[in-house]
Amino acid sequence: MTETTAPPKDRLQKLRDSFAAQLPGKIAIIKESWEQVKALGAQSEETRQFGLMLHTLAGSAPSFGFKEIGLIVREMEKLIKGIEENEKPTQEIRNKIATKIDELTSSTGFQAQQEPAKAGASQVAAPAVNVENLNRLVFIVGSDSVLAEHLATQIGYFGYEVRFFTDLASVNTAVLTAVPAVIIADISFPEGDFAGADAVIQIRHKDCPNTPVIFLSQRNHLVARLKAVQAGGEAFFLRPVPLSDLMVRLDSLVFRDVNEPYRVLIVDDDVELSELHATILQEYGITTRVVNDPMQILKHMVGFRPDLVLLDMYMPGCNGHELARAIRQIEDYDGIPIVFLSAEMSVDIQLAAIRMGGDDFLTKPVPPEILISSVNIRAERMRIMRKFMARDSLTGLLNLVKAEEELDLVLEKARKNSTSCALAVIELDNLQEINDKHGYLTGDRVILLTAMLLKRRARSGDLVGRHAGCKFMAIMPDTNAETAFTVIDGIRESFAKILHECHHGEFYLTLSGGIAVYPLAKDAVELNIAAGQSLVLAKKNGKNRIETAGR
Repeated sequence: MTETTAPPKDRLQKLRDSFAAQLPGKIAIIKESWEQVKALGAQSEETRQFGLMLHTLAGSAPSFGFKEIGLIVREMEKLIKGIEENEKPTQEIRNKIATKIDELTSSTGFQAQQEPAKAGASQVAAPAVNVENLNRLVFIVGSDSVLAEHLATQIGYFGYEVRFFTDLASVNTAVLTAVPAVIIADISFPEGDFAGADAVIQIRHKDCPNTPVIFLSQRNHLVARLKAVQAGGEAFFLRPVPLSDLMVRLDSLVFRDVNEPYRVLIVDDDVELSELHATILQEYGITTRVVNDPMQILKHMVGFRPDLVLLDMYMPGCNGHELARAIRQIEDYDGIPIVFLSAEMSVDIQLAAIRMGGDDFLTKPVPPEILISSVNIRAERMRIMRKFMARDSLTGLLNLVKAEEELDLVLEKARKNSTSCALAVIELDNLQEINDKHGYLTGDRVILLTAMLLKRRARSGDLVGRHAGCKFMAIMPDTNAETAFTVIDGIRESFAKILHECHHGEFYLTLSGGIAVYPLAKDAVELNIAAGQSLVLAKKNGKNRIETAGR
């Protein structure tokens, strides 16, 4: 079993060189095996293993560039399949296979022919964007310095680096040294009703053509909206804009290309070929795990949690369609995409495999662009399905069921590695009063804003979920009590400074939290109880505070 996310660029060539070096030995084994099975019946185990050996090489040789060898071996496989049941090979079949073996023996000098990927293949699946290195610089451009500074401060609480400008000339100078991820600009300035839009057009044309823009305006005129679109505007808000609405749009622009790499489990007893397919997928930013023993698949389904299974058809111990049916019988995996990858040419067998539980059937050798496209499309579909099943509809955070599942996995890893982990339960203070005074729509906006703050201020490895109502939970792997407190208390401090605005007025709100840590709490039940009790203590001690169990 291997798992890699960033192989060196020359790994494909090394794999091809390794295969070429092993090819004479593989052909010698075929020649030796034929001498053993040519006098045996079609149903003998030796004949079956010989056919499987031919089938494997028929798929792997062309994949590594040895097309001629692949064609010869495929002809031999057809001859073996042509032996009548319970009969021995006829003299005609023996003579033909002997001729093919002679062709194989003389073919070791063939050069591998490597076909380049078709044009546009690199666009099928782009490498994932690293969230840690993501550009979070935001320029705010507005003529009112008080409003611009206020907005910059509020957005800054969510983990963005924000610079604000009150004159257009300063922005022109600033973009020479730093390109923002997003520009938020007033559409009008003292220089003219559309001076902001005109300035943005010049800035984007000259220095940052790909930077999206959010326009703010006092007037809801179609002419202004059209001008904003012409200036590259991705959004148009009327002042005063609710901070939650603005943050949702800002987040969508900054993080729109950020996705966790797809995870593909490759199950194939052919070590060299499975590594080749893994390397091709890795070059396109897909994380892979290779399993060469099909009987170990369930262990890796649990630990790796793949978005897709790439499954060989013919393997020792079981065949691919049997394995697919076994996977489908497990409730947690009944919807996971399974793509068969085999040298099998029979359309009837391919269709039968799909009926047994497959989503697609790719024939070896498969061109890289076809492999990438099939994996990418089906893995994306799986991600969408999982999102609906695992995410809270209002906040986009993990729902309670999924969060508890993730907590179990984090605890399992902590036990295995003898490390700590923390659970924080966080709740808004006095939200019911806000609902009563300003309405539940305002309350939902506060909940959404809280979720966004937790998501953006939590560390990259932390998992944030919605517990229920106005209560949230943060699962923090490899984290002790002191670190957990520092992170959560920093979020609490920032939240208390956020000004919430609605049609009925403005208000501030606070939150409280309780933290529990493994191994002080021994399991998920104890963690939840201890964190919940700490939250109750925080509320009792005056709210707007974080309490830690055992301290």
